[in-house]
Amino acid sequence: MISYGLTTGYNATLFSELRKTREIALDIHSESWLASMMGITLFVGSVIGSLVMETIGRRSAVLMSSIFMICGWTSFSFASSFPVLFIAKLFQGISAGIGTNVGSILIAEYSSPKYRGSFIATIPTGLLLGIFISHTFGMFYGWHQLCIILLFFSLPGLIAIVFSPESPSFLVTKGRYDECRKIFRWLRGTDEDDELETMIKTNMILQETKKVEFCNVSKLIQNKLAYGVTAFKKKEFRIPVLIMMHLSAIMQFSGSLVCDMYALDVHTALYGTDVYMFKVMTSLDVLRLVATVSAVYITSRVRRRSMLLVFVSLNIVTDLCIAGHVYARQHGLLPFDHWAISLFLHHFLYFIIGTGSMPLAIIIGGEIFPLADRGFCSVISRIFCSVYMFVNIKSAPYLFSSVGVDGAFSLYALIHSYSLIVTLILLPETKDKTLERIEDEFRGHTIANHEEAFEMKDYDVRDDGD
Repeated sequence: MISYGLTTGYNATLFSELRKTREIALDIHSESWLASMMGITLFVGSVIGSLVMETIGRRSAVLMSSIFMICGWTSFSFASSFPVLFIAKLFQGISAGIGTNVGSILIAEYSSPKYRGSFIATIPTGLLLGIFISHTFGMFYGWHQLCIILLFFSLPGLIAIVFSPESPSFLVTKGRYDECRKIFRWLRGTDEDDELETMIKTNMILQETKKVEFCNVSKLIQNKLAYGVTAFKKKEFRIPVLIMMHLSAIMQFSGSLVCDMYALDVHTALYGTDVYMFKVMTSLDVLRLVATVSAVYITSRVRRRSMLLVFVSLNIVTDLCIAGHVYARQHGLLPFDHWAISLFLHHFLYFIIGTGSMPLAIIIGGEIFPLADRGFCSVISRIFCSVYMFVNIKSAPYLFSSVGVDGAFSLYALIHSYSLIVTLILLPETKDKTLERIEDEFRGHTIANHEEAFEMKDYDVRDDGD
C-alpha cells in the first residue's frame, strides 16, 4: 500500500516543478487529465484485479499490481513528453486499481475478526506513509530523480507478496479444502476452526446449487448478464453495494484528495501564499500518519457506526469552516487574519480524514461483501470509486476558477451529509463479527441452517407421504 501512496505524493512535486520549469509544457486541461487519469485507470485495474483474484487468486492479483507499479516508475524516469507521462500514469493507475481492490479483501480473509479492523486500518497508514515519503524527498530532489528513488521503495511490496500464501477464502471457492485448512490454521491457529468449517460447509452447499456446463460465447454473455441480474436481487449483494457507493463518496470527497493533487491552489487560497507549501505538506503527512495509527487503536475499541457518525460529521463541519474562512478572508470580512487559523483548520481536516473517513471506508469495504460475489461487488464498488475520483480531480480546477475553493468545500460538505445519512440507514454493526455472520445478517438467514430447514421439511413431506 505504500507504493500507491508514493504515486499520490509524487503529483505535488511533478506538477509544481513542471509549472515553474516548463520542462514539459502542461496547460490546465493536460494537467487535469494527468491528475484525474487515476480515476479511469483505477476502474480498469479493478476489473483486471477482480477477474484475476476470482480465477487465479488474490496473491496473483497483488503480484500483477506490483509489476505494473514498477513499470510506471520506470516510464517516469524516461519521460520527456506528455505522452510518456500519460503512459506512466496509466501503469500506476492500473496498479493502484488492482491493489486497492484486492488489498483490503486479502487482509480481511487473512485475519481474525478480533483483529481484522485494526489490520485493515493499516492500509491508509501505508498509503499516507507513501505520501509522506514522496513529499519529504520532493523537498530535495527534482521529479526525474525522485521517481528513481520511489522505484526502490516499491520493491519490498513485490518481495513480500512472492513469499505470501494464497487466501483461504479463495481456496474454498475452488474446492481445495485441505490446502485451505492448512493455510487457515497457519494464519490463525486452531482457535477459529468453527469459522473455517462453517465457511467450507457454506461453500459446499452453494456449489451444489450451481450447474457446470460448456457453452459458446453468446451463451456465456447471456449467463453473465443473468448472473448480474440475479445478484442484484439478493439482499446480501445489493445492500453492501449501496453502502460502498456512499462510503466511496465520503472518502473521495473528503477534501484531502484535492488538497494533495492541487496543493498549490489550495495553499494559496488558505494561506495567501505558497512559500511554505512543502513544509506544511510534510507536517500534514506526519499528522495523517499519527491519525491513521490512532485509527488502528480506535477501530479495535469503538463500533463502526459510532465512528462513522462522529468522524464524518466532524469532516462536514471542518469543510464548512474552511469554506467560510476562505470566503471571509478573500472578501475582507475577518476582524483579523492570522496564518495559525488556516494552519489549524488544514491540520484538523487531515486528522479527521486520517482517523475516520478514510480508514472506515476501507475497513467496512473489506467486511461486507458476500464470499460468492466478492469479486463482482468489488468491481461495482471500484466503478463508483473511480467515477468519484475522476469527477472530483477533473472538476476541481474548474470549480476553483468558477466558485472558488470555498465553493468547492461547501459542495463536498453537502455530498458528505447525504452519503452519511444513507450509510447509517443501511449499515449494520460489523465490529468483531465473522465475515460469514455479516453476510448472513444482510441475507436475513444462515445458509447452512436454511438448507437444513429445507432438508427437514422435505423429510417430513416424504414421511407424511409414506
